[in-house]
Amino acid sequence: MTETSIPAMEVSIVSNNTSFKYPELPKGVEAISINASVRNDSGNVDDTYINIKNLNFKIDQDVFKSSATIKNISKVAVEFKPGIVTLQSFAATTGKSDIAASGTINNLLGFLLRDKTLEGNFKVNSNAFSVSDFMVERAVESTENTPTESLKIPAFLDCTLTADAKTVFYDNLTLQDVKGTVVIKDEKAILKNISSRIFEGDLTLNGTVDTQPVTPTFDMELGIDRFNISQSFNDLELLQSLAPIANALQGKLNSNFKISGNLTNELTPDLNSLTGAVFGELLATKVTPKNAVVFDKLKGALTFVDFDKLNLNDLKTKLNFENGKVNVSPFNLAYEDIAITVQGAHSFDKTMSYQAVFNVPVKYFGDEVNDLIAKINTDEANKLTIPVTASIGGSFLSPTVSTDLSSGVAHLTKQLIEIQNQKFINQGKDQIKDLLGGLFGGNKSKEDSTSTEAKNPVKDILGGFLGGKKK
Repeated sequence: MTETSIPAMEVSIVSNNTSFKYPELPKGVEAISINASVRNDSGNVDDTYINIKNLNFKIDQDVFKSSATIKNISKVAVEFKPGIVTLQSFAATTGKSDIAASGTINNLLGFLLRDKTLEGNFKVNSNAFSVSDFMVERAVESTENTPTESLKIPAFLDCTLTADAKTVFYDNLTLQDVKGTVVIKDEKAILKNISSRIFEGDLTLNGTVDTQPVTPTFDMELGIDRFNISQSFNDLELLQSLAPIANALQGKLNSNFKISGNLTNELTPDLNSLTGAVFGELLATKVTPKNAVVFDKLKGALTFVDFDKLNLNDLKTKLNFENGKVNVSPFNLAYEDIAITVQGAHSFDKTMSYQAVFNVPVKYFGDEVNDLIAKINTDEANKLTIPVTASIGGSFLSPTVSTDLSSGVAHLTKQLIEIQNQKFINQGKDQIKDLLGGLFGGNKSKEDSTSTEAKNPVKDILGGFLGGKKK
């Protein structure tokens, strides 16, 4: 060993189903399985690494499983004082992840000797952080009473992490500039003011993940600002389930989520358990109908609409979902001079039941209808619209579309009758006006008709009818 080198070495540790317990401690460590080694092949200190093929053990009901390769340990500085341990600096890499940490452990002796929680505060920085590099598992009983594995937050931890990571890899997602605070306590993770950039937009997150129950749960509020619709709906299963038709949209999405439900063993949302609400706003959005079978079916049923020109700019809508079903509040669209109102519901299994009402100007309905309108020849008649209801069912992969013209025709007939009746009424008013004009002196001006001579006959008639001079 010199100032710049150490001997090449390999220290191997192997253990299978062992255990230990100190008499003065409340809990033992059981079911220990270790296959690990510390190696340095070059003699360079920086080349020393720890290869943990598996490190499994059980404390009380908590089962921990892990594996890692830790390299580039570039320094560790720890200071011990009564009641407190200070991690002045720590830097290491494992898998895809690098971490630099500092902080304090405030209750180490209480944790070791008196079954207390392990309290601490840490600041963690990372250039690249892969969540899968730090996953731990526990054994739980499934509904069939057969053991299965579930991720769990350790019960003995009570700490606060302040994180700043340039890139975070989670499942198939890549998040940039992740910042925020995580409080770990009572087998819960409380997320506070988490922010990140993803899908060309910004994400904010606040909420709780609770792994204390046998079935883990979560309760979150998410803020989405200017997400790329195509990217986000292709990569996020939750968004695909909330709005499957969005794969035909190109543009930006603003949204606010309130969402809660159960988590799977891998701590991902169980879609059929979700409850919540979403308010969404589309910006600078265009439709690409070829990406959704629904639009092809609608195009065949409604030949007067070119869905490539459908205007979705500034569209706002609200969704509510519970027990795997999504209800969509009515929202309005526009295609040229056709106003469209859409509402309905679908399930996370992608079956749907929607209605789209197209208020179609009469000019789209051919010569016979327009000839009928021409006979009435009024401004009101020329502005009439016919509501055409398109009912959309089936599934998003195999949709069915039917249209109802009967209610539209009935609506048009009623409007035309009202207009025609009003026309006769107006003509009758003109005739009455002419008759009264003759009675009171023909074409006298307004001033003349209110003169004393014009008032006397009317006053005499009304006075006699009402009983003389009574009010």
